[in-house]
Amino acid sequence: MSGSENQEEYGTAQLNHRGRLTIPKALRDDLNLEDGTEFRVVREGGDIRLVRELPDLETVTRDEEWGSEAFRDAGDSTFGGR
Repeated sequence: MSGSENQEEYGTAQLNHRGRLTIPKALRDDLNLEDGTEFRVVREGGDIRLVRELPDLETVTRDEEWGSEAFRDAGDSTFGGR
């Protein structure tokens, strides 16, 4: 995956004896990753990608008209800053 325009480095990670890999804290913070976040593991040749599984969006209805503050922070909280 070298040469990707959106590529940022967050240091290194090391696989432990139990096969566990720790995602660097700065990356977890930047992507709002929390305990229990699920990923698909994808092999691309000799590279491994972790693809975050985003929850399905739900449709919310309300009898009244939405106020201007209703979607104030919807982008970051709903889409994790994507």
